[in-house]
Amino acid sequence: MFFKFLSIFSILCTSTFLYAQPVVKGYRQTDINDLVLIYQGGTHRLDWTQEDFEPYVVHEDAQGKRNWFFDGFLFLEFKDGKGRCFASRYEKLGARKTEWIWLMDRIFEKEKGLSALNAAIQQQIEVLGAPPHKHRVVLGLPEPIPDQKDWGQNKGSSLDFSNEKDKFSACRWYIDEISARFKNADFKNLELAGFYWISEDIVTSKALTIPIGEYIRQQNRRFYWIPYWSATGFSDWKTLGFDVAYLQPNHFFNPKIPDQRLDDACQLAHTSHMGLEVEFDAEALADQKNSSRERLVAYLDHFEKNGVFDQSAIAYYEGGGAIIRFAKSQNPDDKALMDRLANLVQQRQNFRPLNTPALWNDTDQYAAINPVTNHWLISAGTINTRGNFHANSGEIKAKIRLSAQSQSDEITLRLTPAALERDTPGVNDEITLMHYSGGRPHFIEGGIKTAAYNETTGVEKKASLQLFPSAEKEFTLTCQWDSCSIRLWADNALFFALDNYNLNRAYKNFPRYWPFDAPFCLEIVAESEHKDPVLEIITLSYKKRP
Repeated sequence: MFFKFLSIFSILCTSTFLYAQPVVKGYRQTDINDLVLIYQGGTHRLDWTQEDFEPYVVHEDAQGKRNWFFDGFLFLEFKDGKGRCFASRYEKLGARKTEWIWLMDRIFEKEKGLSALNAAIQQQIEVLGAPPHKHRVVLGLPEPIPDQKDWGQNKGSSLDFSNEKDKFSACRWYIDEISARFKNADFKNLELAGFYWISEDIVTSKALTIPIGEYIRQQNRRFYWIPYWSATGFSDWKTLGFDVAYLQPNHFFNPKIPDQRLDDACQLAHTSHMGLEVEFDAEALADQKNSSRERLVAYLDHFEKNGVFDQSAIAYYEGGGAIIRFAKSQNPDDKALMDRLANLVQQRQNFRPLNTPALWNDTDQYAAINPVTNHWLISAGTINTRGNFHANSGEIKAKIRLSAQSQSDEITLRLTPAALERDTPGVNDEITLMHYSGGRPHFIEGGIKTAAYNETTGVEKKASLQLFPSAEKEFTLTCQWDSCSIRLWADNALFFALDNYNLNRAYKNFPRYWPFDAPFCLEIVAESEHKDPVLEIITLSYKKRP
């Protein structure tokens, strides 16, 4: 039985603990309710004329009634269409200062980009009167490509992007140039709300976003980010220097991904205090072969069900022109779908956050891993259930209390392969239910490790959750896993979710890209310089997946 491995620990008598209780903050809200992504700049993009912007500024419904639409516009670009990229991994060559200036020129080009948007709004003001909201714009900030040597000069010195100081220097220059151009343009109908970090993870920019965010806030503007599903650093967006972050569900593009992904995304965003992104493109048009219309419908259904439209800031990815296609479509199904989306957006013009309902309730019955009912105190050491308790999938619950003694304490609860000894060369598969560090006392982390995803490859799949000391209540960790998905909760807060629908495509060179369908055992590691207990396990239970 599992608890015979606890012989090195003592039964709970009397001790004083610092208890930690997860705090569910709710969805992120900001002064932009509905932020639509405008991919503009590259030679492969739309020019974005006044006519192009019209269906984004106002929506005309099936009865011919016109009303205001999006209140925020995010201008971003990944590559110039000529072989240079503005974010890592999109092209072999990084954009130089020459391309950064070229991109600015495109954004501020006469009768296109910002100028065209400003004119489109003015035209509608003359018809509809003043809008019920400000129209705010967020402008993409290129990422200095790591180790790039040919970017160019700033203040007479050649910049080397193996140097963090030079990376920041280039970004600060761009922010200043954009801000000056925007001020000189004197757009009557636009307000510059802030800047957007176009890299969708922080694998290549972890040290850079914090000072950039500080610099942007000095100008009374905000720093925005939209990480992709399970992107490295997504749950740490605040500590990485961002002011507003939206989570991409990445559900629309793969028909094999179940709608559960949307519920997971809502709960993760709620836990991590993020907004959410609605995603679709022209494949959602009804007349498209193998139309993805129902994928977009699923977003609207699940976002409504989870209170996203009532409580959250929302970004909208539409593939760079899909709304234009919808506006021109004569298919009544397209009209009805876009009317539904526009109606949801228009109802949000006077944004009123509502009370957030509980998103998850524990109603299942569990069988204990063993019948021991005593509390257990765990001091420094490592124990596991290998050879005694193994599980291929299911749900594990651990009700625990933490007793942090010092910043040197490290406490980990994880699932590891049952058939392999820990530290076998080349083996690092792991589901981490919780990692706690005394050096970061208000947070826990959870996630996975595999040959592809770990600290060494730089592509980590993990999330953090903020905790606060409490003298009244312990907290419960829950791990649900099966052959295609993993979910982690702390109390009723889902803080990590991952599935294998995208992993094989991205890491096809790793044959064991999803090793979690084999038997796993439970392992607890406590590292401390003290002899006193650092972890109390109150109850531990397992429910086998049917």
